[in-house]
Amino acid sequence: MAYRDKQALAFACIGLASLGVRAQGVDTSASTQGESLGTIVVVGKRASLATAQEIKREKLEIVDSVVAEDINKLPDISVTDALQRVTGVQVARDRGDGTSVAIRGLTQIETTLNGREVFTAGNGRNLEYADIPAEMLAGIDVYKTSAANLLEGGIGGLVNLRTRRPFDFVGGQAIASVREIRGDLVDKGKTQYSMLLSNRWKAAGFGEFGALLSVAVQDRAFREDLKSIGNPVVRSVGGQTVIAPNGTLEAASFGTRKRRGGDLVLQWRPNSALDLYAEANYSELTTIQNQYYLQASAPATASAATTIPGTQDIQSITWTNASLTTAGVARDTIDRNSLVALGGSWNHDDLTIKADLSYTKSHNFLHYSALTLGGTVAELTQDLSGHIPATAVHGTDLSNLASFSSAGIWYATRPFDGELKAGRIDGEYRLAGDVIDSVAAGLRLARRHATDAPGQVAFFPATVAAANAAPLLMVNPISNFLPGSTSIGGYLVGDPNAARNTEALRQTLGIADTIPADNPLGTWDITEDTHSAYVMATIRAVALPLDGNVGVRMVQTRELVSGYRTAPSGGTAPIADNNRYLDTLPSLNLRYQLAKGLYLRGAASKTLTRPDFNQMSPSLTLNPIQLSGSAGNPDLRPVRADNFDLALEWYFAKSSSAYLTVFNKKVDGFVITRSGLESHDGLTYTVSRPQNANTADVNGFEVGYQQFYDFLPGWLSGLGLQANYTYVDSKTKDNTLNQEVPLQNLSRNSYNVVLMYEKGPVSGRLAYNWRDKFLSAVGYYAGIGGVPTYVKAYGWLDASLTYRWNDKVSFSLEGLNLTRTVRQSYWGVESRPNSTWINDRQIGATATIRF
Repeated sequence: MAYRDKQALAFACIGLASLGVRAQGVDTSASTQGESLGTIVVVGKRASLATAQEIKREKLEIVDSVVAEDINKLPDISVTDALQRVTGVQVARDRGDGTSVAIRGLTQIETTLNGREVFTAGNGRNLEYADIPAEMLAGIDVYKTSAANLLEGGIGGLVNLRTRRPFDFVGGQAIASVREIRGDLVDKGKTQYSMLLSNRWKAAGFGEFGALLSVAVQDRAFREDLKSIGNPVVRSVGGQTVIAPNGTLEAASFGTRKRRGGDLVLQWRPNSALDLYAEANYSELTTIQNQYYLQASAPATASAATTIPGTQDIQSITWTNASLTTAGVARDTIDRNSLVALGGSWNHDDLTIKADLSYTKSHNFLHYSALTLGGTVAELTQDLSGHIPATAVHGTDLSNLASFSSAGIWYATRPFDGELKAGRIDGEYRLAGDVIDSVAAGLRLARRHATDAPGQVAFFPATVAAANAAPLLMVNPISNFLPGSTSIGGYLVGDPNAARNTEALRQTLGIADTIPADNPLGTWDITEDTHSAYVMATIRAVALPLDGNVGVRMVQTRELVSGYRTAPSGGTAPIADNNRYLDTLPSLNLRYQLAKGLYLRGAASKTLTRPDFNQMSPSLTLNPIQLSGSAGNPDLRPVRADNFDLALEWYFAKSSSAYLTVFNKKVDGFVITRSGLESHDGLTYTVSRPQNANTADVNGFEVGYQQFYDFLPGWLSGLGLQANYTYVDSKTKDNTLNQEVPLQNLSRNSYNVVLMYEKGPVSGRLAYNWRDKFLSAVGYYAGIGGVPTYVKAYGWLDASLTYRWNDKVSFSLEGLNLTRTVRQSYWGVESRPNSTWINDRQIGATATIRF
């Protein structure tokens, strides 16, 4: 079977296996050769594993894939949850959800939806994967190596999200599911729904039509507890010099995350040569979050302290007359993303032409409002000797309003907007020669606009008497903060619901200051035009079992950036800049078949990632009193990388394989912040700007394995195992520490182990995801110097058990974060604890019906 036919088969299987439906025959009219693919039966988990494995094997690039049935076999709520199980992928977590994603240690990732660039508006360029419900996907392809026809923009890799189309299915489909999911810490349950309707029909003289509607509605209640021990400071206690924390922060955040997604797809095939489509995609993630927190700041003196033997690090300390703030906070965010596209493909003999026009729009907004109380406490004790640091207040009743002297407001809003207009045309001509199998070429024109106007608005007026806040106060309702720990509780806080109406809050407190309308010095506006063209040849050696592709992509980028600067008069004045650069990005992917099912791959390429938008901002803020300033840098160049990969892959059964990949990336142009002397308005300022400086080497290897053990007797034959391990060694120079360090948020070691069972109507998954400790930040502290912050190693356990009652109805029990993982960080050495987080254990039940 030719390569294109196998790929068509794989994608046909995706649509069927993703929904667990049985198909007697697959539509074949989209096959480039017009050959019948025969009768195919696609049922259950093993078929989905086989489909993902076939995609990995048949791609000429090094790719890892996951299809929808794999995603749905675990309680993966968003795209991030599904990506965490891919070899070489590491994720960060926030409020129980996976957030930022790194591939082989690099967060500079290009993301496409059905081949089109997508993003979430913000300071950066990436898509927030948590925005998209996992139910919306037919599959995910993670490209570890590049090719000329792939969109530029990711030195870490490219993630292509695939949604379903009506022509993926043989006939009509109607599927609905409902899930009830409950968090144990928040002690609240929410309901989630999803639905897919698809059909295709023929009209005499007009060809074939198809329509698909897919909708997902997810509400999830969450709670996240955080205790953060303040940064280290040098203190003199009882005649000895010690290193002590500068206070404590204890915060309980809870609320609801509302995730919405929808796809509408229309397809029309007038004849066997022409295929047209129209697509609309929408996703939205709204977080309604209440937070209660207490923050105590250590004074200059302490009444008592003990140190860890042999060190200057504090084991326990008691501060007298420590200042303290409590708050009730409303922190609400929304991400809203939409995409519409028109396109099609035309085939004539050996020539294929594809065209696509798309428009993408994204909006992101943060509303933060806090009602605060301020006062002092007679004694604050911190004991750092336990697994979770203990804190206590003595001599002050924090549930009594008389213990507080002031009340205030902390308010901020932060808007981001972005849009992208793009058009591309691609052509491929099949030569079927002795060396060159086909030649492809393409052109893409795109204009992306990004802004944060009117800037981040902050409002911190002078405080008023605490008594003014009396009608809006409550006792912190969280009684089991950080279960198993000793913490401060029972303190007065503001009502977060009252804080949401900031104007009414200001009037109730008697604050005369008005909320500012905008912040010009924090505003940027960027228009970026990219023109790219590529040519690529698919090669096949007749005398050798060797194939691959070789090509080059040319990209011209033009950036127009504008903002504001501090004017000599003390006001603001507009400022603008522009930049233009051309990149040549060659790529080579080779695949050699050593034996049946055994492949050796090699790849080399150049890739780039453009700077984040906030880093490119020309806005300049000057302080004429201190002769200091801060600004962005519109002259930043892209981060560029040379990439080399070598892989050995063994496919020894339909859904069984093992592989080993080694890789090297030489990255140039990482962005850091440096200070330098600049002359403005006749004065010399020390101005901090982001600059390209650091280079980094990223080396490592990946190893993976999957298999069902059909050879075992009886019920044991349903057992299977997926496992993968990634080692990444990275080095870059950190100027604060003046030494080489790993890339931030990168664990050197990580692995996934998934135990599987598939026998008759029963299927199950038990998945454990683990990552080693990693560097999360670097800071400078007086008297100590540069201090790195590390997050300790931790694992995450999810599970599901599904019973298929019949071909139409199935039921599942699901668990997320079953071990209720405690994540912790520390300042430089483990004897200086930093933060401790804990999230809900989530338990759910799902019913799925296929009509």
